[in-house]
Amino acid sequence: MGLSLLRIFLLLMMLSPAVAQQADEQVNDEELAQNESMVDEARAAEVQLLRDSANHLQARLAELADQAGFYDVSLVEVQLDLGRVYLELEEFILAEDMLTQALQLLRINSGLYDARQIDVLEQLVNAYKFQSDWKKVDDYQHLVFSLQQRHFKPESPEYADAVLKMGEWRILASRANITGRTGTYQSVQALDDIKDIYTQAIVHAQDRGDVPRLWQLTYAGALLDVEMARHLLNTDMNDMMIAAPRYLTQTVCRTVAGANGTAQRVCWQETVNNPDYYSQLNSQRRTQLERARLSLQRAERELNDLLAANPAFASEQADQTMENLQVLSKVSDELMRESRRTTFQAW
Repeated sequence: MGLSLLRIFLLLMMLSPAVAQQADEQVNDEELAQNESMVDEARAAEVQLLRDSANHLQARLAELADQAGFYDVSLVEVQLDLGRVYLELEEFILAEDMLTQALQLLRINSGLYDARQIDVLEQLVNAYKFQSDWKKVDDYQHLVFSLQQRHFKPESPEYADAVLKMGEWRILASRANITGRTGTYQSVQALDDIKDIYTQAIVHAQDRGDVPRLWQLTYAGALLDVEMARHLLNTDMNDMMIAAPRYLTQTVCRTVAGANGTAQRVCWQETVNNPDYYSQLNSQRRTQLERARLSLQRAERELNDLLAANPAFASEQADQTMENLQVLSKVSDELMRESRRTTFQAW
């Protein structure tokens, strides 16, 4: 009897952890289900508020149209707000339609260069992004930046923010091959144009003593160098400016037996690869990659100097700045290895 009680006690001791674990898992599942239910309820309440807001804005829009007419500029603000609400509701077609109407009204009433178009165009960019219509995203992003260049002073913080946003889009579009095939002259030139604008914005940020934007612009400029280097690694040979011709024509002669048994010399022209062409091609690519690597190193030094001269900024942004510097250092090393082993083979 004592042995049986002991066995029962040991069995209960063995089962206790399993029972406890099962109970904990059940509690966790219940808590997870409860949290998910709360999230769903909160989202449903948010959607209802947005729909109520959309209904109110639609009624207000109809009222204004009756009072002032369908082409009055007073409708634009309501159309813009309604377009934003549709974006929140993920009704992107409705958002596009409403924002397009707002844009047309502004152009009818105020011409093609009214600054109020910037907000409308930025929301249209978001609408097209959600629809993955990347061609229109690119077109409208350029329209936004064109208006910002017209209305923002080059020395202003607003202009610097516009440059950063445009540069960010150019890199994204380049990596996804949205605006052209990788490695073409046009692709590299588009990035180089933005880099020139970055350089000007950096000068103005230095004059303002705007340390956060100076950091962002310098780092973003370095990322543009990285992207240009990626294009150079994939550049079509036909787009490389090489002085030497790709092919050479040479005369080849052979001594053959004639019809009467006598030897005679026969010559003809052959087209062959020019070894100097490929040598210059490899040299030019390595030079361009090395130039990109040196540009990265220069940006790395400038960023470190910026941190040393601004300890408060360095302390506040320690994690972000360290991550940025590590990215630049890693990419610089990769470019060095790539420039050493990159060669074009003769076709």
